[in-house]
Amino acid sequence: MDKHRAYCSACDRQVDIVVKPGARTNPVTGEAEDEIICLEMGESCTGSMCPMCDVPTDEMKRSVERLRETEQN
Repeated sequence: MDKHRAYCSACDRQVDIVVKPGARTNPVTGEAEDEIICLEMGESCTGSMCPMCDVPTDEMKRSVERLRETEQN
């Protein structure tokens, strides 16, 4: 897993993230996009949308779970 640090405005601090190249499909254009996954999801999140990744928090939780399952196998 290739971890990076990025600023999260919801947490007001640097958080660990993973970038998965081409893992998402843009619903409007149909083009492949990089998926950003926040590894600290849920620790300080207060809203229904991840401000850093621009996805609903439930979608981010599923992405984190899929990433952790992949890493365990």
